[in-house]
Amino acid sequence: MVMTALNAYVVVQQPQAPAKTTQQAPATTGRDAQRIDTRELRDQIREQVRAAVAASAQGAKDAGVPVPPVPPELRQFTIQGPNGERTVIGVPPPGEIIPPQAVDISIAFFLMIAAIIIGLPIARAFARRMDRKSGGAPQIPREVTEQLTQINQAVDAIALEVERISEGQRYTTRLLSEQRDPARQTLPSGAQR
Repeated sequence: MVMTALNAYVVVQQPQAPAKTTQQAPATTGRDAQRIDTRELRDQIREQVRAAVAASAQGAKDAGVPVPPVPPELRQFTIQGPNGERTVIGVPPPGEIIPPQAVDISIAFFLMIAAIIIGLPIARAFARRMDRKSGGAPQIPREVTEQLTQINQAVDAIALEVERISEGQRYTTRLLSEQRDPARQTLPSGAQR
């Protein structure tokens, strides 16, 4: 019974071959004869394959080997056109309308979207953490910081002392210039002699 359904399925799927003619037209060319030979060879191969499938299925039944599943039956709908022409449409069962590869691709797509939504913030946080560690100011040892502080205080003290020295020098210069001015006024100049 299973074999008849399988054979019927194979027969339904095969295109109808034109009827064989035993007589050839006397005016056939070499190409036409080659086409006819090719058709006959194709028909012979189909018949051999059908016979081999039937024999293997029968042998599998007898040996107790499980028979492959029968292809699903198509649901057929008949549509009548406005001019009275009828069209028959076959639709596979609902479970086989979407190919399994399309299901795999859609699952992979949604998993990828979820990974992006979850992974992007994690990657950003990791990148920021790496930037903070490497891009920040380098840590200076405590001893070096203390020495720099002492040097800074010493330079400030030296600057203060230099300012006092320059202040004293300006004062001394002003006193000397004030003492010369009265002396010039008291001394006779060379023109008055």
